[in-house]
Amino acid sequence: MIELSQIIIDENYATKWNTSGRDFIVLTNNGEPINKHLYRKGMFNNKIKDYFMLFKMVEAYYPDSITKNKKAKLHLEDRSVILNKDGIEKVEFSSFQHPYLVDNSCIYSLDQNYYNIETGELYCNSFTSMISLEYLFLDNRYDKDPNKCGVMKINKKDGSWELFK
Repeated sequence: MIELSQIIIDENYATKWNTSGRDFIVLTNNGEPINKHLYRKGMFNNKIKDYFMLFKMVEAYYPDSITKNKKAKLHLEDRSVILNKDGIEKVEFSSFQHPYLVDNSCIYSLDQNYYNIETGELYCNSFTSMISLEYLFLDNRYDKDPNKCGVMKINKKDGSWELFK
């Protein structure tokens, strides 16, 4: 069973990477780490479902436009990641992207674009959505492909969809 296990990072590592954060976790299975990544919970609700999101901490360097101080360039950068219930990272985002995971589904949105987590398929760009227990409905009236214009009914579990014109 996947668990989120709190970890205390080495003080020398924290100093080198200019972090004062102490709310780091690792993913474990029966107490053994699943991978070598360092995460933070962020707004995670502590429920591991089919898919869930965490902040992945990545060693990064600020560009000269932010600082020219070589020591201050090093930092741990937050990147949102979507993981499956086995702790496998499915989608990683840049530090300035803020995805939304459609609850109890294999679908996420980013900048009003809706995607399948497993396949990466773009369903459509939609500003209007409605959610039921089994489906996500998206108003896709402005699609460049006229064959995809209408209301998309997407199955939240398997990502299959149908179009209503």
